[in-house]
Amino acid sequence: MAVNILAVLVSAVLAMISGFIWYGPIFGKKWMKLVGMTERSMDNAKSNMSRTYIISFASAMVMAYVLVHFIKFSLADSFVTGMSVGFWSWLGFVATTSLTGYLYSEKPKPSELYFIDNGYQLLTLMLMGGLLAVWQ
Repeated sequence: MAVNILAVLVSAVLAMISGFIWYGPIFGKKWMKLVGMTERSMDNAKSNMSRTYIISFASAMVMAYVLVHFIKFSLADSFVTGMSVGFWSWLGFVATTSLTGYLYSEKPKPSELYFIDNGYQLLTLMLMGGLLAVWQ
């Protein structure tokens, strides 16, 4: 099954951009508060940020590569049907497994954190799905 690697690459870039926006101006301050991060600890974390971005980008590439196979198997060929594949992938694999992680966490996590983190994953998978469906 042929995969358009450029579409996968662009989808990963799209995931990074949406993450910068999601965890920046939209939910950045709220997310930092929920995870217990301060401006000072954020400054300290910046020393490892390039490594974090590289790993995040590689993860987004893998996610897009797998998602494009789901799209091909489901015969999604429009932005909306691709978004639907992204939604069902999120619901079946991301929302459920991350919920288990939140529930069994040694230190209880605020439910708002679950919704912020999973909202980003939902947005990413739906945008990727739409893009990959129309750009096969």
